Amino acid sequence: MNTPSPLRKLGGRIRALRTAAGLAPARLAAAAMIEEDTLAAIEAGRCDPDFRTLARLAGALGVSVGALLSAMEDPDQPP
Repeated sequence: MNTPSPLRKLGGRIRALRTAAGLAPARLAAAAMIEEDTLAAIEAGRCDPDFRTLARLAGALGVSVGALLSAMEDPDQPP
């Protein structure tokens, strides 16, 4: 079984929230004050965003940073 990496899970969560909010990538990137290429890399799991970037993305999406990071949790791993 090939499970997604934590960064891919995070990126997928951000993409899902963006899509659910009806935001185009350019609009979310602008709201979070990051480059659209950076957002694309984060959503693809190719970029490890720092906390400031996560906080900006969370704010632009109307969720907490914890809500974004919860996507990275592996239920099979102990805390």
